[in-house]
Amino acid sequence: MKTLDETLCERVDELISSHRNEELRSTTGSSFAISELAMRSEGLEKAIREIALEVQRLSTSQLD
Repeated sequence: MKTLDETLCERVDELISSHRNEELRSTTGSSFAISELAMRSEGLEKAIREIALEVQRLSTSQLD
């Protein structure tokens, strides 16, 4: 059985990696780089929300 931390880490890793297409290099065009960074930012926002929800669930369950 996986621990809660491992499960959360896996979910966050999946969210972050699902919002990455390509490695950014010095030769990457500006337009593509902006699009890629916007997509990565969205993935990070979703990961932060996932973490916040888990923290909220844990704090609620400790109050019960």
